[in-house]
Amino acid sequence: MPTLKEVIVESNDDLEIWSSITIWDNSQKELIIQLEFIDYPKHKRDHKIYATIDSDEATTMAQNLHIDVADLPHAIFEKYGDTSNSTVPSKVEAIFEEILNFILDCGARYRLKRD
Repeated sequence: MPTLKEVIVESNDDLEIWSSITIWDNSQKELIIQLEFIDYPKHKRDHKIYATIDSDEATTMAQNLHIDVADLPHAIFEKYGDTSNSTVPSKVEAIFEEILNFILDCGARYRLKRD
């Protein structure tokens, strides 16, 4: 069962479109970064994108950052987190892309899946 580790950013709740980035882990010790997009007037546009970092890649990333694997969610929050709840969905999506590039810059790889 996935375990929530960190909420990186959420868009303003008062907007018609809402988006967020959260980080989870699962029983295989994979790190999952989820971008969720909800369009309240047009739910057909709702979707989630998952970037999954397997345990070996997470170890590579942590070693590159000189931290423990368990500290990766917090390290990503420290670099990209925003708790203001005033961000717009397009900025949330841009942050997600920045996080994906950060993973690559740390020498790790990820798999993308869209629901």
